[in-house]
Amino acid sequence: MSKLEKFLAKASQDVVRKEITVEIDGDTWRVRQLSLTEIRACENQADKGEKFDWHRFNDARIVKATEHDFPWNDNSLKEAYGVHTKYELPAKLFEHNLDGYSKLLDAVRRVNADQSEREAVDEAKN
Repeated sequence: MSKLEKFLAKASQDVVRKEITVEIDGDTWRVRQLSLTEIRACENQADKGEKFDWHRFNDARIVKATEHDFPWNDNSLKEAYGVHTKYELPAKLFEHNLDGYSKLLDAVRRVNADQSEREAVDEAKN
């Protein structure tokens, strides 16, 4: 099988990603491992302006790691919290629940702890 055939075959395969759950105020949040593309999207969200915004980076990672389980891009949700993008929602949703935000961010860190960009690239090559 040539490289081209190998990558064409992979294009239609479902990739199973590591996933963990965390309980916040009686709700179960499913947090999955980020892909290389998602990691880059999070970095792009945080790299606006003169310096890297770590808060925006963490919010973006929460969104990307949970958007398969929670409708972050729901227009009525964004309107209710007065935000323009889904990446602004984590801070608003958990503004008065710092423990919940911390649990969610910790879950994102744990599920991605062994996933660096280098490892994601190597995984994609295989």
